[in-house]
Amino acid sequence: VRDDLAEIDRNIRPGTAIGCGQTIRRLTKGPVLEEDMSPRAVVARIRADMSEFRDRNGLDGVVAVNVASTEPYMAGMPGFYRNLKALQGAIMEGVPGLTAGVLYAYAAFECGFPYVNFTPSPASDIPALQEMALERKIPHAGKDGKTGETLLKTALAPMFVARNFRVMSWEGYNMFGNRDAVVLDDPRNNEAKTRGKDRALRAIFGDPPDLHTRVRIDYVPSLDDWKTAWDFIHFRGFLGTKMIMQVIWQGCDSMLAAPLVLDLIRLADLARRRGEYGLMKHLCCFFKNPTGVDVHDFWAQMAMLKSYAAACLQEKRR
Repeated sequence: VRDDLAEIDRNIRPGTAIGCGQTIRRLTKGPVLEEDMSPRAVVARIRADMSEFRDRNGLDGVVAVNVASTEPYMAGMPGFYRNLKALQGAIMEGVPGLTAGVLYAYAAFECGFPYVNFTPSPASDIPALQEMALERKIPHAGKDGKTGETLLKTALAPMFVARNFRVMSWEGYNMFGNRDAVVLDDPRNNEAKTRGKDRALRAIFGDPPDLHTRVRIDYVPSLDDWKTAWDFIHFRGFLGTKMIMQVIWQGCDSMLAAPLVLDLIRLADLARRRGEYGLMKHLCCFFKNPTGVDVHDFWAQMAMLKSYAAACLQEKRR
């Protein structure tokens, strides 16, 4: 596959690390868009690169997917994220607080490309870009790909609810050693990743005030791309009997994510060809914090996707 990989490498263009934090900037070895470029100029360059990729390859459509490293946690939403006019003004004026994820999503929408945010970073989920997607009639989905430990949680948690087991504590611990783990070794980037990882559990259990949940992620260099996760579940059964379930598993982080990204690209392109636009809520099963969807039960999420697929097939047969 050497020739195929070399061809892919020839498509790579310099990107931007605006708002991505010191750790990502320190790890960036290749060329980046100049630091003195305005956000407006950065968007224009990204948009030109995306359009050139489509034209050079003679493509009918392109889907943009954000699989970049997690940006640092942002405590509050900037005011200019709340509507499209304000965001456009911030980009024109170069207002501080803009981030790479938002600029890439904005550029993709300007090109008319469907967009998928596979990261926990702000992107097409902000109100301004949701507004833009509706205005430009572009489908999009996110955020934060559900590949491993959270996938396990959202599949197991409904079982505890169905059997009337009362979960008291759910501790999650993750170790891995790839580039993502290096970035998540930075406390600010780590907080952006872990803050949302137990939100699904609380939603499935009804957010009882005495429920204890916590997620930790540690960088272990020798593990490389192999992630090891341990979940400790303390729950009460019949007559209040305390019991424990523990799960330990190891998976290759990239191999867990890659097929999901491929499916998301195909489904986003299907939505484009069907003339759909706005949030693709039926893709919520792919994400830890699905934008615009409060359903976190994996099986209920899968039912939404299957219902959508069935409707597509029925329409095709007609």
